[in-house]
Amino acid sequence: MKIPKREWLQCLILAAPFGAAAWLWDKLPAQMPDHWGINGQVDGYSSKPVAALLLPCINLAAALLIVVLPRLDPKFARYDEETQASLRRTFSAMRLAITLYLSITALSILATPLYPAVRAPQVIVPGVGILLIVFGNLMTKLRPNWFFGIRTPWTLESREVWIKTHRLGGKLMVAGGGCLFVFGCLLPMRQFFIWVLFPTAAMMSLVPIVYSYIVCARSRLK
Repeated sequence: MKIPKREWLQCLILAAPFGAAAWLWDKLPAQMPDHWGINGQVDGYSSKPVAALLLPCINLAAALLIVVLPRLDPKFARYDEETQASLRRTFSAMRLAITLYLSITALSILATPLYPAVRAPQVIVPGVGILLIVFGNLMTKLRPNWFFGIRTPWTLESREVWIKTHRLGGKLMVAGGGCLFVFGCLLPMRQFFIWVLFPTAAMMSLVPIVYSYIVCARSRLK
């Protein structure tokens, strides 16, 4: 089966952790760190096959799932051309961003036991910030669908409410992602979780929900 040119980058991203695991296999310890606590210290170990290969396999499954999801949307064929094109572009970009993040995370887990200068949490946490910045930009272009987005009763009721809510939600996500990236690089892990991650996550989650209700209520009064 011929792979489309636009998918070569995606295939390389998915293959990189498997190739790195094969290359480093004989050097990797039998037990590898694969979980870190709120203080940034290792608090979980797994066998070499699990630590080295589980996340790359999950990454591959996630990529396949995102490809399939639009086809499972029972309303996709009835969407207008603008919505269909928007969803295809958004899903493709999300797939690329998610798999890149998971591949980098998998590579950092492989490198952690071999290279002391590499610490997986220092890659994972700022990486979440970058991922949110990408997602925030995509959210502003996302149109109503069954699987992705800020799915409240009010955004699902009105296309106008959906678009306005996702524009605000996307901007909040970009701002929140920037905060996570900056403070994830600067603060100790425990302080970061308590003073940055939790408040930022609450803001990004709650504000769009309340805003969607307000916009919907105003539209009903017109």
